[in-house]
Amino acid sequence: MKLRTSLFNRGILVQDIRNVGWIGSAFFICLLFSLPLQLIMGYTRENEFHPYQPPNSLFALSNEFQIFMTFTFPVLLAIFMFRYIHVKLTSDFTHSLPLKREQLFHQHVVFGLVVIIVPLFLTALSLTILGLILPYKELLSFTSVLEWFSFSALFHVFVFLTGVFVAMFTGMSILQGALTYILFLFPVGVTVLFISNLEFYLFGFTATYYLDSQIEKYIPFIRLSQLERLPLTLTEGLGYVLLCFIFYVCALLVYKKRDTETATQAIAFPSLRPIFKYGVTFCTMLVGGLYFGSLQGGLGWILFGYLLGSFAGYFLSIMMLEKSLKVFSKWKGYVAYVIAVAIIGFAIQIDVFGFEKKLPAVEDIEGIYFGDSIYSVIDHEASLNPTYIVDQRMYINPTYFYEQPETINSIHHLHEQIIQEKDLLKKTKDQRNSVAIRYNLKEGSDLIRYYEVPLTIYQKQYREIAETTEFKENQNPVLKINDLSTLEHITLNSYYTERRVTITEREDIEEFHQLIQSDIKNETFEEIQDYRSWWTEISYEFSNNQYLQFSWKKSYTEIENWLEEKGLIEQARVTEDDLSHIYVLKNDEKRDIYDVVYGTEYGNDLSRREGAVKIEDPSQLNEILRIAGGDYRGEYIIGFYFKNSLHPQFESISTENAPDFLRKALP
Repeated sequence: MKLRTSLFNRGILVQDIRNVGWIGSAFFICLLFSLPLQLIMGYTRENEFHPYQPPNSLFALSNEFQIFMTFTFPVLLAIFMFRYIHVKLTSDFTHSLPLKREQLFHQHVVFGLVVIIVPLFLTALSLTILGLILPYKELLSFTSVLEWFSFSALFHVFVFLTGVFVAMFTGMSILQGALTYILFLFPVGVTVLFISNLEFYLFGFTATYYLDSQIEKYIPFIRLSQLERLPLTLTEGLGYVLLCFIFYVCALLVYKKRDTETATQAIAFPSLRPIFKYGVTFCTMLVGGLYFGSLQGGLGWILFGYLLGSFAGYFLSIMMLEKSLKVFSKWKGYVAYVIAVAIIGFAIQIDVFGFEKKLPAVEDIEGIYFGDSIYSVIDHEASLNPTYIVDQRMYINPTYFYEQPETINSIHHLHEQIIQEKDLLKKTKDQRNSVAIRYNLKEGSDLIRYYEVPLTIYQKQYREIAETTEFKENQNPVLKINDLSTLEHITLNSYYTERRVTITEREDIEEFHQLIQSDIKNETFEEIQDYRSWWTEISYEFSNNQYLQFSWKKSYTEIENWLEEKGLIEQARVTEDDLSHIYVLKNDEKRDIYDVVYGTEYGNDLSRREGAVKIEDPSQLNEILRIAGGDYRGEYIIGFYFKNSLHPQFESISTENAPDFLRKALP
């Protein structure tokens, strides 16, 4: 009996029931409404015209409300369970009782766990019983209910113990709640803020490489919302269990050392107050810099954001710590912080670690991922795997991995030039292209860089890369297709005429394939960079469910001549006979054509625009058809009006490509 008395106190139990029992009751009622009752309501309103479709997972039932409960009731429970340590009178009284702190802590936490687990268990039991009655066998199977109960219990316990852990470090219940939610976001949030700010200073650094979509799984709110389609892995589950254990043990150790006099204090331990103060300052500084840097750009605005954010964070944190508005006399700490951050920022700016100049030796490179998008080089699988699946169809994709010495040398040379001309690139205002490079080094590591550079400056280096056989084959998978035995047919779909040509004869397929390969292989660098197309998609369909699709570029003249010989040209692409007329509008400011077209009250009706010229002559329509497209900022905006459509299509023509009659009409 003495042992039982030493481990369990009836008076404390009664007090806990009075303090937090209502939370357990409210939690249970909400669970019943959001899960069993939802299923019953759906079943009872079902009829032959409107059958009820239950979700595939119990987590999808009232998903948003389940997430709300998970991050509300356990936090409230932690706040009210340990509120006595935040109120001076109750703290003094409770800690004057002949009970050890360990006993108080264990009994409070165990009772809190009971308040969480029992409603979840009863709800799981009710769902199991419903599974015997309702015709939703898979949704309400024992395995499904057990999975819901296990994952829900784990998340609720994790949130509760996080709240208990935070409670030990503060003397204010309101701050306990706020800090609990901040802690869920803090590790990921501060990482995102810091890495995102580095982009402003390190030439070639890209935050996207480090902040891919996988980082979301480390935010409990988001991870819980994903459970309906992505159950927790064993590693994730063990991770949450380990965090629960760490929070429990740390909270106990801190509780034993906590002074009762710290009730009502923002931070209970004086040694942690500077960490809190400068932590808040650092985070608000990063938010300020990222905000103004993203919206305005430029070093001046970024520094303004840093100063504004850090100033607000520093003095607001002191206000919370001292519970007073008279804090501006404590400016010396802020000045010291600014000086320290300025030194660190200057060190990053001058690249003391050599990040910006780092370039691997050619002999150390095993291969290079190279593309105009950071996403094309981040994912190893996407870069190496030439197919992707959509609607059970396997589409052949361009690839971005290069391993031939010729291509590696050309990419390395381009990168070397970019590094050497860093200062020039930062000053130039020319239109820029993205350059993403990821080195796969022989010793096993990777090195990734991302730049925005004007293509005009690096024409020579780009030409070296683009005209290599490996580059053309990677960017045009049709060049890698040599075995046509599984190719069933080739289709040319004209977007705007809704006509198509289907090539099924084996001899024609082989001829067309050879000609398209010849067109692509013979492309010059200028033609590779010229994206003008005939608004026609070429599609290869194989018997093994593989598909290859690419645009018919206007530089592919051999297949055009072949189709013309076969009498198929009018079926394969837009011709002047498909057009009723076109309107041409001058765009001297070289604005985006859609900004020009839709930026006025007239919308896409160019006939009402001042200065617009109408062209109906078939020969002129044909000439404009052949040269229009590719650049959305050309000096001439063309509106193509089709005979079978009320909606025009817009392209542009640059001055150097414009025919004489167009220059005369719109000088």
